[in-house]
Amino acid sequence: MKRIGVVESNRSGSGFDVLRAARKLGLHVTFFTCGLDRYHATPGGTEVLRSCVDEVVYCPTHELAPLLAAVKEVDATHPLDALLSVAEYEVVQTAEVARQLGLPGPDPDAVRVARNKADQRRRWAESGVPIPAFRAVTTAHQAARAAEEIGLPCVVKPVDETSGANVVRCTTVSEVIDAFSTVRSEPTNRRGQARQPEVLVEECLVGFEVSVEVLAEAGSVRVLGVTDKLLGGGNRFIELGHSFPTALPTVIREELEQAAIAATIAVGFDLGLAHVELKYTGAGPKLIEINPRPAGDQITELMDRSLGLSTMELVLRQYLGESVGAIAANPVGGAAIRYLTAPVGVVDSVTGLDIAAAVPGVCEAVVSVEAGAPINPLRVNEDRIGHVLASADDPYLAGRIAEAAAQQIEVRVLGEAT
Repeated sequence: MKRIGVVESNRSGSGFDVLRAARKLGLHVTFFTCGLDRYHATPGGTEVLRSCVDEVVYCPTHELAPLLAAVKEVDATHPLDALLSVAEYEVVQTAEVARQLGLPGPDPDAVRVARNKADQRRRWAESGVPIPAFRAVTTAHQAARAAEEIGLPCVVKPVDETSGANVVRCTTVSEVIDAFSTVRSEPTNRRGQARQPEVLVEECLVGFEVSVEVLAEAGSVRVLGVTDKLLGGGNRFIELGHSFPTALPTVIREELEQAAIAATIAVGFDLGLAHVELKYTGAGPKLIEINPRPAGDQITELMDRSLGLSTMELVLRQYLGESVGAIAANPVGGAAIRYLTAPVGVVDSVTGLDIAAAVPGVCEAVVSVEAGAPINPLRVNEDRIGHVLASADDPYLAGRIAEAAAQQIEVRVLGEAT
C-alpha cells in the first residue's frame, strides 16, 4: 500500500475531495494538521476524516520547521510516497518539505511566487502577461499616492490572503487609506503566518470574471476548462456562483485560456492543478491572480461531474510519479453551484430545503446555519450560508436549475446579530 501525507485541507471542495480520492485509490493517508475543530465544524468534515484518514499528526503546519520535523518523523518509520497540500496557506511549506525529502511536487520557488500577489504581478509584468495597473506599497502615504496615480475606483488587497479577505473596492483616497490600514493593523494573516509587508493597490477592472483550471506537468500546461463566475457583495467581490464549463464563445474562451497558460508558465508552476482567475475587459483578458493549488468552492466537483473523471485522482497520480498528460478531459455535461446569502441578523428559521433538494438535477442543497445563528455581513466567501449544486446536459441549464432550487430556500432573519 502506498502512503501519502496530506497537509491540512480547504473546506470547500478540493480538500475533502483529495481525501476521498486517496481512499478510492487505496492509499494510506497521514493527515498533518494544527487542529481538527474547523473540519468537524464543516458539514461532512467529520465523516471524511473518519472514513478517509488513517493517521492524524498534529503540528504547527503553517511553519516550515515544525512541519518538516513532523513529516520526517513519519517518513523515517513509514516512508511516504507523496506529500501534498491543497490548502492555500500551507502550499509553500509543503512544497519545500517535499523537495527536501526528494518527493514529487511543484517547484517551491514557483509556489512561493504564486502565493504572493505582488510577486505574481512583478513576474507577469516581466513576461508581458496582461495585468491591471498596480503598486505594491508599505505605507499609507504610498497607498494614497498609488490611488491617485492609478485612478479611482481602485482595489486594495493583502498579498497573502484568500477567499476575498480584506479585498475592497475603494472610491475615495480616504477609503484606500482605511483599507490599507486595516490590512496593516493585523500582524498575521488568517492562518497565523507573519503578514507580508506589502499591500496591493491596483486598477479596478471592469469586466466579467472567470477562472481557468490548468494542469501542469513536466514543463507543459494544459487547460482542463474555464469556469464562469458570479460575483456580488458590493465592494467586496464575494463569489456567489460558478458554472463549468464556460458558456462563453470559443474565441473569447481561447483568449482567456492562453492568458492563463502564459501566467502559469511565467511563475514557473510545474506540477498539479492551478486555479487562475481573470477578468475579460474591453482590452481583453487581464489576470487577477493565480492560486498554486486546485480550486475551492466545489469547482473541482463541478469539473468532475462535467468531465466524467476525478480531478483529485489526477493530481494524486501526478504526485505518485505517474503521467496524466494523455488523459482526455472532454465535457460530457455541465454543472453549476449557486450560493445562499441572507440579511445581517439572527436566524429565526430555515424552510424549503427539502423542496430544493427534490428538484430534478439538484445534487446538493445545503444550509450551514440554523435557528439562533448570527448572519454576518458579506465580507469574505465564508460569510455565505449555504449552496445548491446541480448538474445537467449543459452548464447554462445546470445554472438555471440551481437558481430555481435556491429560490425555494428561505432563511428568515430577525433583528441584528450582536
